[in-house]
Amino acid sequence: MKPQPSYILFILLFLSAFASKAQVTASNYVAPHGVIVHADSRLDILMRKYRNVQLGVIRSGSGFRVQIYNGNDRVKANDIKISFIRRYPNVKTYMTYVQPQFRVKVGDFRTRAEAYKFYVEVSNYFDPCMIVPDIIVINTLQDD
Repeated sequence: MKPQPSYILFILLFLSAFASKAQVTASNYVAPHGVIVHADSRLDILMRKYRNVQLGVIRSGSGFRVQIYNGNDRVKANDIKISFIRRYPNVKTYMTYVQPQFRVKVGDFRTRAEAYKFYVEVSNYFDPCMIVPDIIVINTLQDD
């Protein structure tokens, strides 16, 4: 049986309608030196990400934290962590478990001097506490 031309025409029109919907819209991007780039709209997203990287980065590095709890009682570690968060909501807290000890550490300080200033303030509420070297999060983003 030979297909009729009207069926073939209908199938071609049907497939071309889907193909036309699959095209990506282009955007105009003005590059440095006045050059206009007609490009995919996803380029704008990549350029925004690139600009954010130029403003700052989030990375890890060597630094110090103040340890406010070291023991093998998980409930007590959680209570101390919650108590600290209520008192200092803008300071990051970290709870780790290295068998058999739970440790609650706070802050991300680049130098021991910065950590010591915070240690003096925290030692009034949490005892015993100490300054420990650790891998910290270094955030240099401007919009932090």
